[in-house]
Amino acid sequence: MAKPLLGEILLENGVITREQLDKALKTQKEEGGLIGIILVQQGAISEQTLVEYLALQAKMITNSH
Repeated sequence: MAKPLLGEILLENGVITREQLDKALKTQKEEGGLIGIILVQQGAISEQTLVEYLALQAKMITNSH
């Protein structure tokens, strides 16, 4: 099973829009960096939301093994 991607998890849960994710992915491709940090810097999510969804992502990865 593929690792669940943070951006896709946020999108599927209605936290961000496809446009916000696409913008962050474009920034990541051009400048590098972590998608979660980029989304916080762009104002799409709060730091608290990032922490919550990183924990969810980690749980999903752990449960898939």
